[in-house]
Amino acid sequence: MTKEKKGGAGVVVTASHNPWEWNGIKFKEGYGGSASNEYTKEVEQRLDGVKSINKIAYADAVKKGSIIPFSPFQEYVSHLKRLVDVEQIKKSGWRILYDPLYGAGANFIRTILGESVEEIHNGERRGGEGQPPEPIEKNLGEIIGRIKKGFADVGLATDGDADRIGAIDETGRYVSSHEIFALLLHYYVTNKRMKGTVVKSVSTSQMISLLCKKFGLPLIETPIGFKYICSELVKHDSLMGGEESGGISFAPHIHERDGLLNGLFLLEMMSARKKKLGELVADLRREIGTFHFQRVDCHLEKERIEKMQKELQTKKIGHLAGEQVASTNFIDGFKFILADNSWLLIRASGTEPLVRIYAESPDAKKVSRLLEEAKTLAGIG
Repeated sequence: MTKEKKGGAGVVVTASHNPWEWNGIKFKEGYGGSASNEYTKEVEQRLDGVKSINKIAYADAVKKGSIIPFSPFQEYVSHLKRLVDVEQIKKSGWRILYDPLYGAGANFIRTILGESVEEIHNGERRGGEGQPPEPIEKNLGEIIGRIKKGFADVGLATDGDADRIGAIDETGRYVSSHEIFALLLHYYVTNKRMKGTVVKSVSTSQMISLLCKKFGLPLIETPIGFKYICSELVKHDSLMGGEESGGISFAPHIHERDGLLNGLFLLEMMSARKKKLGELVADLRREIGTFHFQRVDCHLEKERIEKMQKELQTKKIGHLAGEQVASTNFIDGFKFILADNSWLLIRASGTEPLVRIYAESPDAKKVSRLLEEAKTLAGIG
């Protein structure tokens, strides 16, 4: 709506995938996407100069005309319908189970697709009821259980502010965010005949690199954080961008993540190719191989993290898990890419006293080996 209404900025109050008490503020610039570092720094500088805050009751502000409430629901629904082939999805007859995890995504998909969609957890959360609003496997047990019992053909889920997507295939298997990104990229290029620059964060699957090479698409890798992806999306007017956590952006929309749109595009892809989600993943694996991914978070004192960073900056690492290191990327942490497309990333968190270790490989056992070797490199017992 910031872009549609030509607003100077948009402000979102959200805890995203975290519990509600972690509510924070997101800024959107006029193009509708994440605010850049330069933008937020200026906001911070102006806040530093604030000596006092003038307050007014919400009802009084509305009465005065300082605040003009409106609902973007119908305009947003209409916008999604222009982007997605709704009739094709309806004709396919998929039984869809959707979990907004008590978040902002409730009622949109059902409004668009009608009775083929069953929504759960779409009301007001009561006390400690329900899982954290993050669409990852451990929080989607109810969808997984119901699909395994044959109650739906596919499951979709979004996080608290509905900018991240999660999916469950027809067998009840969790489909990773990396696989969703790769599937949608493949669909945009082969079915929609779209091309352009692709942007991914440094912790995102090598599957994206392989597809970009196959299709001849420029690929840009950024530090972790969608604001970095967004900056490149705007700069290059890119086809799409995505990150490990399930946030994916698509060009004709806005340069910002949208879990609802990506869920609808997965359904459109299933409908266009007349295949269930698990079958699409199997096709993708036959084309570019199977990849296994894992992340481990290790809590460390600040002094040990600083020592680790200094050592990794100077240490020469030629082999990992029995494979030669083909290239490195140190734009955000220490990433080592091996000759067989396996990779390892050791990175200090920007917000917490911990080190995150990421590994991906066509060989599941090699992922475990890489994680263990990374702990040794990082000095983690």
